Amino acid sequence: MADIILYILAAVSCAVQVYQGVTHGLWWAPPDPLPMAGLAGILLMLLGSAWGAVKGSSAAWFVFVGAIFCWAFYVPGLGNLLGSMRQSLMEGRLNFGALDVYLPLLPPILLLIATIKAFLVGPLGKASD
Repeated sequence: MADIILYILAAVSCAVQVYQGVTHGLWWAPPDPLPMAGLAGILLMLLGSAWGAVKGSSAAWFVFVGAIFCWAFYVPGLGNLLGSMRQSLMEGRLNFGALDVYLPLLPPILLLIATIKAFLVGPLGKASD
């Protein structure tokens, strides 16, 4: 049950950023086809979470494949974001006490944890179905 909650939290938090990337409201978002891949990944993750409530470990496969699609959105975007944060740090404009510094990194961190958990339960897990 904790896995399903983790998968849902990761999918919903990523959905907000991917939606902002689709509507061009996110300045660090990668070019156009990648946010759509992220949306497809979020749908797979949510389907996997719903499937997990019924079937168990087989849901991890859906979540893992969906997470791979989400990473297609996040890898180029996070490169832009971290590069900008590094530049701001070098110029002395980055305030580590402000919440808006860490908030954009929360969904990718949840996605990383969900990806690792889904990988360990799904592809590396033993077949229990």
